[in-house]
Amino acid sequence: MKVRRTIFFILIIINCMTIFYFSNQVANVSSNSSGRIVNFLAQVIPVLKNMPEEERQVVCSDVLQPIVRKTAHFSIYTLLGFFTMNFALTFNVDKYKRGIASWGAGTLYAVTDELHQYFVPGRSCEFRDVCIDSLGVFTGIMIAILIVKIFNVLCQRKRN
Repeated sequence: MKVRRTIFFILIIINCMTIFYFSNQVANVSSNSSGRIVNFLAQVIPVLKNMPEEERQVVCSDVLQPIVRKTAHFSIYTLLGFFTMNFALTFNVDKYKRGIASWGAGTLYAVTDELHQYFVPGRSCEFRDVCIDSLGVFTGIMIAILIVKIFNVLCQRKRN
């Protein structure tokens, strides 16, 4: 258990450092990062690929860019929820308390991350992002619980 706890603790730290790294990027650097993904998607999605250039740029900046940015928020916080819940599972505590503690820790980190962005040039502190991040944490927790349940069912079947 201690090895598993240590591994998940290290993964949580790495995940939080990665979130901090991305949040610490000034606006134009952050936009360039997501812009590369948007440009890639614009070249591989047939509907966008065949659009006139001017129309494609509008769709990319007004529709695709926000989707890519919010998906990045959701995804990295889903990982945080997954790692945090697996870390919590190494403690002999009530299962609901583990889930609430994991969700609370992840959401608290999302709040501090948004506050941090307030002080980064060109970035903003948005309640909407905290909600997206918190939903990501919750999703990661649910994935961890689901995997544990499947694993337990398979182990039970093997024993029988």
